[in-house]
Amino acid sequence: MKTTVMVATVILLCLAGSAQAKEINMKAIAQIESSLNPLAYNQTSRATGLYQITPICLKDYNQYHTKNLTLNDMKNPALCYKVAYWYMNIRIPQLLHYYGHKDTIENRLTAYNAGIKWVGKKLPSETTNYIRKYNEAIK
Repeated sequence: MKTTVMVATVILLCLAGSAQAKEINMKAIAQIESSLNPLAYNQTSRATGLYQITPICLKDYNQYHTKNLTLNDMKNPALCYKVAYWYMNIRIPQLLHYYGHKDTIENRLTAYNAGIKWVGKKLPSETTNYIRKYNEAIK
């Protein structure tokens, strides 16, 4: 029992220490992703809704939460926000920690826009522009 409590304490301290980034401004993300259009759809990536939730992001959310939301559900602003907020402020920080990256706003935005594999690398211009737009939107 004592060992379990110690392990749990260490895990909590590690998680608290890794939460360096502030929460992402989700209104700025919706503006960048969809121009605040809850019906936005990208045929190429199949990203849907205010936050342009992709099929892989939604699959991850559904598995993590044992839900069965669909891309059509992402047209509902409240549901889309719930998925995007979780992904941006909970799931991506977990992935950054897992892959040994710092939890920063820039790393979260990179992972959200281009994918976790781009964190720590020379960014594509689309992602550089995405980060610039975000920084401009929150000023």
